[in-house]
Amino acid sequence: MGTTGATSRRTGNLVAAIATVACADIAMGLTLQLLPLLMERQGLNASLIGANAAMGPIGILIAGPLLPMVVGRLGSKPVAIAVIAILFAGLAAFHLTSNVWLWFPIRFVFGIAAGTLFTISEAWVLTFAGDGNRGRVMGLYTSVLAVTFSVGPLIVPLTGIDGWMPWLIGMACVAASALPLAFVSVSDDAFRQKEGFGFFRFVRAAPLLLFAVGAATLFDNVFISFFTIFGLRHGLPLEVASRILGAGIIGNTLLFYPMGLIADRWSRNGVVVATAFATIVLSLGLIVLIDTPLIWPAAILLSAAAFGVYVVALATLGDSFKGPDLIAGSAAFAAMWGVGGLIGPPVAGAAIDTFGINAMPVTLAAFYAVLLAGLAVTGGRLVRQPAPG
Repeated sequence: MGTTGATSRRTGNLVAAIATVACADIAMGLTLQLLPLLMERQGLNASLIGANAAMGPIGILIAGPLLPMVVGRLGSKPVAIAVIAILFAGLAAFHLTSNVWLWFPIRFVFGIAAGTLFTISEAWVLTFAGDGNRGRVMGLYTSVLAVTFSVGPLIVPLTGIDGWMPWLIGMACVAASALPLAFVSVSDDAFRQKEGFGFFRFVRAAPLLLFAVGAATLFDNVFISFFTIFGLRHGLPLEVASRILGAGIIGNTLLFYPMGLIADRWSRNGVVVATAFATIVLSLGLIVLIDTPLIWPAAILLSAAAFGVYVVALATLGDSFKGPDLIAGSAAFAAMWGVGGLIGPPVAGAAIDTFGINAMPVTLAAFYAVLLAGLAVTGGRLVRQPAPG
């Protein structure tokens, strides 16, 4: 009975933690679609729109090193509640002001709050997941976030970009994310920061693990930013290229859980090597498959393989680090999403300008080739050393 009760509590915690971030994730996807459309309608140039979009990743990067200390002192649930309130207020503030220059600090704070919520929820999920099924849990977690994030942009065609309606829907989703918190039972003593370990110590302990996350975030930003252009320059109609991209983004979610299952029952590092190798082959394959029907399954498998590395990286984080070290790792993972958003598109854009559009898939392959090289140097170890204590 005790074992059954503990399993039930663990499952309830997992569901609540995932539900919290999933509801907020819808609002994140909505803002990424809605804000650029509003700025474009005002006649603003693409550089300014891009600079505004960068404020969120910059906020995540700056806040990351401070999160372990803040969560350790204030507690994970109180911080989660506070940042949910900030996200709610941020959505209202976007609509209440038409001054684009005010959107920059608002988006900066919004990025800090979003990154904090993802960091805390990720640490909860990794803590509640058992060692024997962590890969599957993280596969499910990644699939849920991919789906909910994709829901956000679908709201805009239904509501348009005028008036309160899209913002109210986003605010309702953020408000709903606070409800599952009542069902999260976590001891914040587990997240109290230990002397001598924190964000930068984690970076030194697991640089290759962070690079694995970075490869996935770079892929995500480059693939979404440039695949449609890649298709257009190879002669595909805009609607076809956009649908292939959509299939790649949505279709891959069905494969994350099986990848996590394989990682649990076979080998974490084996899945990383296999998916990284598959990403390299499929990325280069885009060049020859783009004008054939095989581009559809290739896009789905490519996106799944690229993110398979991230699924296993999450499971490895939970295997190797606990408590406050897990918060530090989750904050570092969130920071890598900021790095991917800031570095990926400019690097790929420069390569395309210099060598032509086929430099896009070559750039994607290069990220994962470096990851494989790193694994070869470390003997397949993603983590250099376990957390102390």
